Amino acid sequence: MTVETVHPDTYYMSRCIVLAKKGIRNTASNPMVGAVLVCNGVIIGEGYHQKFGSPHAEINAINAVSTENKHLIPQSTLYVSLEPCSHSGKTPPCAHRIVAEKIPRVVFGCKDPNPLVAGKGIDYLRANNVAVDGPIMEKETQDLIQKFKINLKGLPYIILKWAQSEDLYFSAKDHQVWLSNKYTQILTHKWRSEVDGIMVGRNTVQIDDPSLDVRQYYGPNPMRILIDTHLKTDPSKKLLSDGKPTIVINSKIEQNDGQTHYIKVTDTNDLTNILKVLFNFGITSLLVEGGASLLQSFINQGLWHEARVIRTKTTLGDGIKAPAVQGKLQEKMQVADDEILFITNPSMQA
Repeated sequence: MTVETVHPDTYYMSRCIVLAKKGIRNTASNPMVGAVLVCNGVIIGEGYHQKFGSPHAEINAINAVSTENKHLIPQSTLYVSLEPCSHSGKTPPCAHRIVAEKIPRVVFGCKDPNPLVAGKGIDYLRANNVAVDGPIMEKETQDLIQKFKINLKGLPYIILKWAQSEDLYFSAKDHQVWLSNKYTQILTHKWRSEVDGIMVGRNTVQIDDPSLDVRQYYGPNPMRILIDTHLKTDPSKKLLSDGKPTIVINSKIEQNDGQTHYIKVTDTNDLTNILKVLFNFGITSLLVEGGASLLQSFINQGLWHEARVIRTKTTLGDGIKAPAVQGKLQEKMQVADDEILFITNPSMQA
Protein backbone atom coordinates (compact mmCIF):
# COMPACT_ATOMS: atom_id res chain seq x y z
CA MET A 1 0.00 0.00 0.00
CA THR A 2 1.38 3.38 -1.02
CA VAL A 3 0.54 6.62 0.72
CA GLU A 4 0.34 9.66 -1.52
CA THR A 5 1.97 12.75 -0.10
CA VAL A 6 0.53 16.21 -0.63
CA HIS A 7 2.90 18.98 -1.61
CA PRO A 8 2.97 21.68 1.09
CA ASP A 9 1.94 24.39 -1.40
CA THR A 10 -1.12 22.36 -2.35
CA TYR A 11 -1.98 21.68 1.28
CA TYR A 12 -1.88 25.35 2.26
CA MET A 13 -3.74 26.46 -0.87
CA SER A 14 -6.46 23.95 -0.04
CA ARG A 15 -6.77 25.63 3.33
CA CYS A 16 -7.07 29.01 1.57
CA ILE A 17 -10.00 27.65 -0.44
CA VAL A 18 -11.76 26.40 2.69
CA LEU A 19 -11.34 29.80 4.31
CA ALA A 20 -12.49 31.67 1.20
CA LYS A 21 -15.83 29.85 1.16
CA LYS A 22 -16.66 31.29 4.58
CA GLY A 23 -17.23 34.61 2.83
CA ILE A 24 -20.06 33.38 0.63
CA ARG A 25 -22.97 35.84 0.48
CA ASN A 26 -21.07 38.58 2.34
CA THR A 27 -18.53 39.70 -0.26
CA ALA A 28 -21.17 41.14 -2.64
CA SER A 29 -19.45 41.91 -5.96
CA ASN A 30 -16.00 41.23 -4.49
CA PRO A 31 -14.38 37.78 -4.83
CA MET A 32 -14.21 35.13 -2.14
CA VAL A 33 -10.54 34.88 -1.12
CA GLY A 34 -8.66 32.99 1.58
CA ALA A 35 -5.07 33.38 2.83
CA VAL A 36 -2.68 31.70 5.25
CA LEU A 37 0.72 32.81 6.52
CA VAL A 38 3.13 29.91 7.12
CA CYS A 39 6.49 29.84 8.90
CA ASN A 40 8.55 26.64 9.06
CA GLY A 41 5.53 24.48 8.30
CA VAL A 42 3.27 26.12 10.89
CA ILE A 43 0.32 28.42 10.10
CA ILE A 44 0.84 31.54 12.16
CA GLY A 45 -2.03 33.54 10.69
CA GLU A 46 -5.03 32.96 8.47
CA GLY A 47 -7.94 34.97 7.17
CA TYR A 48 -10.53 35.44 4.47
CA HIS A 49 -12.42 38.29 2.84
CA GLN A 50 -15.26 38.55 5.31
CA LYS A 51 -17.37 41.38 3.97
CA PHE A 52 -17.58 43.77 1.02
CA GLY A 53 -15.56 46.89 1.79
CA SER A 54 -13.67 45.29 4.69
CA PRO A 55 -9.98 44.21 4.71
CA HIS A 56 -8.98 41.55 2.22
CA ALA A 57 -7.88 38.02 3.08
CA GLU A 58 -4.15 38.79 3.05
CA ILE A 59 -4.55 41.65 5.51
CA ASN A 60 -6.72 39.55 7.83
CA ALA A 61 -4.12 36.75 7.76
CA ILE A 62 -1.31 39.17 8.63
CA ASN A 63 -3.36 40.86 11.34
CA ALA A 64 -4.23 37.45 12.85
CA VAL A 65 -0.59 36.77 13.73
CA SER A 66 -0.17 36.89 17.49
CA THR A 67 2.10 39.46 19.10
CA GLU A 68 4.65 36.83 20.08
CA ASN A 69 4.84 35.58 16.48
CA LYS A 70 5.01 38.88 14.62
CA HIS A 71 8.79 38.61 14.38
CA LEU A 72 8.24 35.51 12.21
CA ILE A 73 6.37 37.37 9.46
CA PRO A 74 9.57 38.30 7.51
CA GLN A 75 10.46 34.60 7.50
CA SER A 76 7.07 33.37 6.27
CA THR A 77 5.31 32.41 3.05
CA LEU A 78 1.92 33.93 2.31
CA TYR A 79 -0.53 31.67 0.48
CA VAL A 80 -3.53 33.38 -1.10
CA SER A 81 -6.18 31.97 -3.42
CA LEU A 82 -6.23 35.11 -5.62
CA GLU A 83 -3.44 37.40 -6.80
CA PRO A 84 -2.96 40.24 -4.28
CA CYS A 85 -4.41 43.56 -5.42
CA SER A 86 -2.12 46.44 -6.27
CA HIS A 87 -4.64 49.29 -6.50
CA SER A 88 -6.53 51.37 -3.96
CA GLY A 89 -10.26 50.69 -3.85
CA LYS A 90 -12.34 50.52 -0.68
CA THR A 91 -9.16 49.24 1.01
CA PRO A 92 -5.42 49.93 0.51
CA PRO A 93 -3.42 47.69 -1.85
CA CYS A 94 -2.62 44.29 -0.33
CA ALA A 95 0.60 44.02 -2.35
CA HIS A 96 1.93 47.15 -0.63
CA ARG A 97 1.24 45.70 2.82
CA ILE A 98 3.01 42.46 1.88
CA VAL A 99 6.11 44.42 0.87
CA ALA A 100 5.92 46.58 3.99
CA GLU A 101 5.80 43.46 6.18
CA LYS A 102 8.89 42.11 4.36
CA ILE A 103 7.18 38.82 3.53
CA PRO A 104 9.73 37.07 1.30
CA ARG A 105 7.50 34.68 -0.65
CA VAL A 106 3.92 34.65 -1.96
CA VAL A 107 2.11 31.69 -3.52
CA PHE A 108 -1.14 32.52 -5.34
CA GLY A 109 -3.92 30.35 -6.72
CA CYS A 110 -5.03 32.29 -9.80
CA LYS A 111 -4.59 35.71 -11.35
CA ASP A 112 -7.11 38.46 -10.70
CA PRO A 113 -9.35 39.01 -13.77
CA ASN A 114 -10.13 42.57 -12.71
CA PRO A 115 -8.46 44.87 -15.29
CA LEU A 116 -7.33 47.07 -12.40
CA VAL A 117 -5.13 44.19 -11.20
CA ALA A 118 -4.65 41.50 -13.89
CA GLY A 119 -1.02 40.70 -13.16
CA LYS A 120 -0.06 44.09 -11.75
CA GLY A 121 -0.05 42.73 -8.19
CA ILE A 122 2.41 40.01 -9.16
CA ASP A 123 4.59 42.50 -11.03
CA TYR A 124 4.65 44.87 -8.06
CA LEU A 125 5.68 42.12 -5.65
CA ARG A 126 8.46 40.85 -7.90
CA ALA A 127 9.70 44.38 -8.51
CA ASN A 128 10.06 44.68 -4.74
CA ASN A 129 12.06 41.46 -4.34
CA VAL A 130 9.21 39.19 -3.27
CA ALA A 131 9.45 35.67 -4.71
CA VAL A 132 6.09 34.86 -6.33
CA ASP A 133 4.98 31.35 -7.28
CA GLY A 134 1.77 30.33 -9.01
CA PRO A 135 -0.75 29.78 -10.24
CA ILE A 136 -1.40 26.56 -8.33
CA MET A 137 -4.72 24.73 -7.95
CA GLU A 138 -5.86 27.10 -10.66
CA LYS A 139 -9.14 25.35 -11.50
CA GLU A 140 -10.22 25.19 -7.87
CA THR A 141 -9.33 28.82 -7.20
CA GLN A 142 -10.92 29.95 -10.46
CA ASP A 143 -14.11 28.19 -9.39
CA LEU A 144 -14.14 30.36 -6.26
CA ILE A 145 -14.35 33.55 -8.32
CA GLN A 146 -16.86 32.57 -11.03
CA LYS A 147 -19.45 34.92 -9.55
CA PHE A 148 -16.87 37.70 -9.28
CA LYS A 149 -15.99 37.36 -12.96
CA ILE A 150 -19.66 37.57 -13.95
CA ASN A 151 -20.18 40.57 -11.66
CA LEU A 152 -17.35 42.38 -13.45
CA LYS A 153 -19.69 42.40 -16.46
CA GLY A 154 -22.42 44.14 -14.49
CA LEU A 155 -24.65 41.07 -14.16
CA PRO A 156 -25.60 38.80 -11.27
CA TYR A 157 -24.54 35.16 -11.14
CA ILE A 158 -27.64 33.15 -12.06
CA ILE A 159 -28.61 29.76 -10.62
CA LEU A 160 -31.71 27.99 -11.90
CA LYS A 161 -33.34 25.50 -9.54
CA TRP A 162 -36.29 23.20 -9.86
CA ALA A 163 -37.61 19.80 -8.86
CA GLN A 164 -39.22 17.48 -11.36
CA SER A 165 -41.19 14.26 -11.19
CA GLU A 166 -39.93 10.96 -12.49
CA ASP A 167 -42.16 11.45 -15.53
CA LEU A 168 -40.63 14.92 -16.16
CA TYR A 169 -43.36 17.19 -14.82
CA PHE A 170 -42.57 20.41 -12.96
CA SER A 171 -45.85 20.55 -11.04
CA ALA A 172 -49.57 19.93 -11.18
CA LYS A 173 -51.51 22.46 -13.26
CA ASP A 174 -53.70 24.21 -10.72
CA HIS A 175 -52.50 23.33 -7.24
CA GLN A 176 -49.36 23.09 -5.16
CA VAL A 177 -47.54 19.78 -5.04
CA TRP A 178 -44.33 18.89 -3.17
CA LEU A 179 -41.96 16.74 -5.19
CA SER A 180 -38.66 16.74 -3.28
CA ASN A 181 -38.09 15.11 0.10
CA LYS A 182 -37.62 16.92 3.41
CA TYR A 183 -33.82 16.60 3.32
CA THR A 184 -33.57 18.17 -0.12
CA GLN A 185 -35.84 20.98 1.06
CA ILE A 186 -33.36 21.80 3.84
CA LEU A 187 -30.55 21.83 1.26
CA THR A 188 -32.47 24.21 -1.01
CA HIS A 189 -32.96 26.55 1.94
CA LYS A 190 -29.19 26.48 2.42
CA TRP A 191 -28.84 27.49 -1.24
CA ARG A 192 -31.20 30.38 -0.63
CA SER A 193 -29.02 31.61 2.22
CA GLU A 194 -26.04 31.80 -0.16
CA VAL A 195 -27.54 34.22 -2.71
CA ASP A 196 -28.61 37.84 -2.68
CA GLY A 197 -31.92 37.35 -4.45
CA ILE A 198 -34.55 34.71 -5.22
CA MET A 199 -36.93 35.12 -8.16
CA VAL A 200 -40.35 33.71 -9.01
CA GLY A 201 -43.15 34.54 -11.42
CA ARG A 202 -46.73 35.59 -10.66
CA ASN A 203 -48.27 32.15 -11.23
CA THR A 204 -45.98 30.59 -8.62
CA VAL A 205 -47.10 33.17 -6.07
CA GLN A 206 -50.77 32.77 -6.95
CA ILE A 207 -50.70 28.96 -6.65
CA ASP A 208 -48.03 28.25 -4.01
CA ASP A 209 -48.05 31.49 -1.96
CA PRO A 210 -44.38 30.94 -0.99
CA SER A 211 -42.43 32.77 1.71
CA LEU A 212 -39.09 32.32 -0.13
CA ASP A 213 -37.13 32.41 3.11
CA VAL A 214 -34.57 30.13 4.83
CA ARG A 215 -36.78 28.94 7.69
CA GLN A 216 -35.35 25.40 7.47
CA TYR A 217 -31.73 26.54 7.55
CA TYR A 218 -29.71 29.05 9.55
CA GLY A 219 -28.64 32.04 7.46
CA PRO A 220 -29.75 35.35 5.94
CA ASN A 221 -32.90 35.55 3.85
CA PRO A 222 -32.41 36.55 0.20
CA MET A 223 -34.22 39.50 -1.33
CA ARG A 224 -37.46 38.21 -2.82
CA ILE A 225 -38.10 39.19 -6.44
CA LEU A 226 -41.44 38.83 -8.19
CA ILE A 227 -41.98 39.24 -11.93
CA ASP A 228 -45.51 40.62 -12.25
CA THR A 229 -45.85 42.54 -15.50
CA HIS A 230 -49.37 43.92 -14.97
CA LEU A 231 -49.47 43.87 -11.15
CA LYS A 232 -52.19 41.23 -10.97
CA THR A 233 -50.88 39.34 -7.94
CA ASP A 234 -53.36 39.05 -5.08
CA PRO A 235 -52.11 41.60 -2.49
CA SER A 236 -52.93 39.18 0.34
CA LYS A 237 -50.16 36.80 -0.81
CA LYS A 238 -47.19 36.57 1.55
CA LEU A 239 -44.70 38.30 -0.74
CA LEU A 240 -46.87 41.42 -0.71
CA SER A 241 -48.35 41.28 2.78
CA ASP A 242 -45.90 39.83 5.32
CA GLY A 243 -43.87 43.02 5.75
CA LYS A 244 -40.62 41.52 4.51
CA PRO A 245 -38.63 43.13 1.65
CA THR A 246 -39.75 42.26 -1.86
CA ILE A 247 -38.89 43.65 -5.29
CA VAL A 248 -41.71 43.60 -7.83
CA ILE A 249 -40.57 43.91 -11.44
CA ASN A 250 -43.44 45.33 -13.49
CA SER A 251 -44.32 47.57 -16.44
CA LYS A 252 -46.69 49.92 -14.56
CA ILE A 253 -45.20 51.79 -11.59
CA GLU A 254 -41.94 52.81 -9.94
CA GLN A 255 -42.40 53.34 -6.20
CA ASN A 256 -41.65 52.08 -2.70
CA ASP A 257 -44.61 50.86 -0.69
CA GLY A 258 -43.28 50.04 2.75
CA GLN A 259 -41.06 47.00 2.30
CA THR A 260 -42.22 46.45 -1.29
CA HIS A 261 -40.08 48.04 -4.01
CA TYR A 262 -41.86 48.35 -7.35
CA ILE A 263 -39.36 48.65 -10.19
CA LYS A 264 -40.73 49.62 -13.59
CA VAL A 265 -39.17 48.19 -16.72
CA THR A 266 -40.32 48.73 -20.29
CA ASP A 267 -40.28 45.07 -21.27
CA THR A 268 -40.50 42.34 -18.62
CA ASN A 269 -39.51 39.78 -21.27
CA ASP A 270 -36.10 41.46 -21.61
CA LEU A 271 -34.33 39.47 -18.93
CA THR A 272 -30.91 40.98 -19.66
CA ASN A 273 -32.21 44.44 -18.80
CA ILE A 274 -33.94 43.13 -15.67
CA LEU A 275 -30.69 41.50 -14.54
CA LYS A 276 -28.79 44.76 -15.02
CA VAL A 277 -31.41 46.61 -13.00
CA LEU A 278 -31.19 44.03 -10.20
CA PHE A 279 -27.39 44.16 -10.20
CA ASN A 280 -27.54 47.93 -9.73
CA PHE A 281 -29.93 47.27 -6.84
CA GLY A 282 -27.23 45.12 -5.19
CA ILE A 283 -28.28 41.67 -6.37
CA THR A 284 -24.97 40.02 -7.30
CA SER A 285 -26.28 36.44 -7.22
CA LEU A 286 -29.75 35.22 -8.12
CA LEU A 287 -31.59 31.95 -7.54
CA VAL A 288 -34.48 31.50 -9.99
CA GLU A 289 -37.02 29.06 -8.51
CA GLY A 290 -39.98 29.20 -10.87
CA GLY A 291 -42.34 28.79 -12.44
CA ALA A 292 -41.55 26.56 -15.36
CA SER A 293 -42.14 29.25 -18.00
CA LEU A 294 -39.89 31.75 -16.21
CA LEU A 295 -37.12 29.15 -15.88
CA GLN A 296 -37.49 28.20 -19.54
CA SER A 297 -37.25 31.89 -20.50
CA PHE A 298 -33.86 32.14 -18.78
CA ILE A 299 -32.77 28.96 -20.55
CA ASN A 300 -34.01 30.11 -23.95
CA GLN A 301 -32.20 33.45 -23.60
CA GLY A 302 -29.02 31.69 -22.45
CA LEU A 303 -29.02 33.66 -19.20
CA TRP A 304 -27.92 31.12 -16.64
CA HIS A 305 -24.64 29.95 -15.14
CA GLU A 306 -25.78 26.94 -13.12
CA ALA A 307 -28.84 24.72 -13.09
CA ARG A 308 -29.61 22.52 -10.08
CA VAL A 309 -32.18 19.95 -11.13
CA ILE A 310 -33.77 17.78 -8.45
CA ARG A 311 -34.99 14.51 -9.92
CA THR A 312 -37.55 12.85 -7.67
CA LYS A 313 -39.28 9.47 -7.60
CA THR A 314 -42.74 11.07 -7.57
CA THR A 315 -44.98 10.37 -10.58
CA LEU A 316 -47.60 12.97 -11.53
CA GLY A 317 -49.03 11.54 -14.74
CA ASP A 318 -49.99 15.01 -15.94
CA GLY A 319 -49.22 18.65 -15.25
CA ILE A 320 -46.77 21.34 -16.31
CA LYS A 321 -43.74 19.99 -18.14
CA ALA A 322 -40.36 20.55 -16.48
CA PRO A 323 -37.92 22.93 -18.18
CA ALA A 324 -35.49 21.43 -20.69
CA VAL A 325 -31.85 22.43 -20.20
CA GLN A 326 -28.61 21.44 -21.89
CA GLY A 327 -25.20 22.06 -20.41
CA LYS A 328 -22.24 20.37 -18.81
CA LEU A 329 -23.00 17.96 -15.99
CA GLN A 330 -20.54 18.76 -13.20
CA GLU A 331 -21.80 16.62 -10.35
CA LYS A 332 -24.57 14.31 -9.15
CA MET A 333 -25.69 14.23 -5.55
CA GLN A 334 -27.98 11.67 -3.93
CA VAL A 335 -30.16 13.01 -1.10
CA ALA A 336 -32.21 10.06 0.17
CA ASP A 337 -34.40 9.15 -2.83
CA ASP A 338 -33.80 12.46 -4.66
CA GLU A 339 -31.00 12.87 -7.18
CA ILE A 340 -29.62 16.37 -7.80
CA LEU A 341 -27.88 17.26 -11.04
CA PHE A 342 -25.48 20.22 -11.01
CA ILE A 343 -25.20 21.55 -14.56
CA THR A 344 -23.19 24.51 -15.85
CA ASN A 345 -23.68 26.59 -18.97
CA PRO A 346 -20.33 26.51 -20.85
CA SER A 347 -21.24 29.52 -22.98
CA MET A 348 -21.72 31.71 -19.88
CA GLN A 349 -18.66 30.70 -17.88
CA ALA A 350 -16.29 33.68 -17.60
